[in-house]
Amino acid sequence: MAVIATVLAAGIFALDTFSPLDMAIAVLYVIVVLLSANYFGRTGLLAIAGLCVALALFSFFIMHSDDFDASAVMRCLVSLAAILVTTLLSLKNREATLSLKDQADLLDLTHDAIFVRDDTDTVRYWSKGAEELYGWTRAEAVGQKAAALLRTVFPAPIADIRAELLRTGRWEGELVHRRKSGNEVVVMSRWSLQRDERGRPSVTMETNSDITERRHAEDALHKAQGELAHVTRVTTMGELTASIAHEINQPLAAVVTNGEACLRWLGRPVPDIGEAKASVERMIANGRRASDVVARLRSLARRSDPRHLPVDINEVVDDVLLLVERELSIHRVGLELALDRSVPVIAGDRVQLQQVALNLALNAIQAMDAV
Repeated sequence: MAVIATVLAAGIFALDTFSPLDMAIAVLYVIVVLLSANYFGRTGLLAIAGLCVALALFSFFIMHSDDFDASAVMRCLVSLAAILVTTLLSLKNREATLSLKDQADLLDLTHDAIFVRDDTDTVRYWSKGAEELYGWTRAEAVGQKAAALLRTVFPAPIADIRAELLRTGRWEGELVHRRKSGNEVVVMSRWSLQRDERGRPSVTMETNSDITERRHAEDALHKAQGELAHVTRVTTMGELTASIAHEINQPLAAVVTNGEACLRWLGRPVPDIGEAKASVERMIANGRRASDVVARLRSLARRSDPRHLPVDINEVVDDVLLLVERELSIHRVGLELALDRSVPVIAGDRVQLQQVALNLALNAIQAMDAV
């Protein structure tokens, strides 16, 4: 570039000095300054600008040493002013460019994936952290639509997310992206909106932290907690074997008794249909009671993920009391029940709440056993 600038300056000098054209040819020196601005430092650019000024003055004195024509002087001053203004603007632009480069270099130091996209979701900047996380180089990513490139899965409708971004200037949440390799990555994403001088949305800077491993660890922890809760429920049921057998045997024995009574009522010379019907109804009621006990046991033993649904806490307590009645009798522990039937329905997992109430009841029975 130094050779090109030198040759160009020499050509302009020759044209300005020996051309018969009556015009401000020295203005062309600004081309030399502009070409040099991106290749030389501050000192080098000032030296080139000084050389251009010197050549312009030298050419002027060669051509007008005997006659300082006013128009020639004016053309010379215009040329010098153009060279100086171009130099100052080039220096200012260089400083701004270097400042932006330094800031971009600082962004590249972070391990987070940072990219900037405009209001059409087109990527305008792509950090080294983004290259490392997603696999696309800066050249491959810039100009692409961010959501399409990363195949983003949003936690809420994108319209709602953008509305919050426009309203508050920021948004934060978990996103699921895909790398260039096709693998999924879970990120904690933070968006910051920048507006132009008129207050209109300009660009959005998105900072993404990889939390894939943390999310997998949390999922594994939740699974382990579910397994532990299931084992605890099964263990508790083992402790209640006698009570469970009693709760099932009672209605089954009642079914047999009522069945025999029904046969006797029907075996009379004049069958008593009313009494037989009552016996059958009692059989059905006791059968349902046994079925309810089995259903409650199955719900406690079932391996399932927690489900938060509307639950009447009083019904939960009633179900648990049916399971511990035998334990209360064996340990000779009295129970006073005072339920507030006006308690509103809550949102929770029925099985887990039953487990909590059952554990509390058993612990209380065991604590009172020694009294």
